[in-house]
Amino acid sequence: MLTLTVLLYIGAMGTSIGYAFYRDRKLEAASHITLIAAGILHTGLLLMLYRRTDLFPVFSMKEAAFMFAWAIAIGAILVSSIFKGTTPIIGFATPLVLLLIAASLLLRGSAPEISPLFNTDIFPVHVVLSLTSYGLFALSFVSSVMYVFQETSLKHRRVERITQWLPSLFILDDLGYKTLTIGLPLLTLGIITGALWADREFGSYWNWDPKETWSLIIWLAYVFILHGRISLGWRGKKFAWGSIFCFVLVVFAFIGVNFLFKGYHNF
Repeated sequence: MLTLTVLLYIGAMGTSIGYAFYRDRKLEAASHITLIAAGILHTGLLLMLYRRTDLFPVFSMKEAAFMFAWAIAIGAILVSSIFKGTTPIIGFATPLVLLLIAASLLLRGSAPEISPLFNTDIFPVHVVLSLTSYGLFALSFVSSVMYVFQETSLKHRRVERITQWLPSLFILDDLGYKTLTIGLPLLTLGIITGALWADREFGSYWNWDPKETWSLIIWLAYVFILHGRISLGWRGKKFAWGSIFCFVLVVFAFIGVNFLFKGYHNF
């Protein structure tokens, strides 16, 4: 099942790139269908892990990487289905998905002994909301990198072949913004549900765990650039660089915090 999932992600990436070059509607449809099929199988694999262990599969970096890949895939499905002209983003998102799946296969070890307090009904909701927001932030990052690359190429009159099949600067800028407008509310709900879970288990909504602290930093950073976009008119390259910087914070919170700080989050 995992092999088929990976093959479908590769197929989605290939057909997306093919559509970008040839603008064949059949390739566009194939890209969407294969990505959705891969996302369904990926969801099935996560449910199988959950049923096998009776714990939500995020308690080790191995499991968290696999679920983060799922979150990016779900974000790509939502974005490419809702916003017109964004099919090529599948070709950029799927390599991230495949990279994370590969990382989850290469990482060794299983989840540590887990306290029963994590096995509650609200905890999975908190995790799904938080990771899905991270997946959407990853897509905003991809859109922003594409924007900076294309804008720089056009500015220096280096119209390379790759820039000819990228979405327009307007679409990339709009996509980077819209993914954040979806991702930030999800992160907000993720923080709220996490606080509710913490209050139930520890008697306090906020415990200044390193992951909690960095989630707040990420939330403030994205609020700042969205405020700049809405109130100060930050568009184009300025907004793109802001999105790129914010995603660096996300990556640090997702990976680096685990190695530098100790807390009750293991993922």
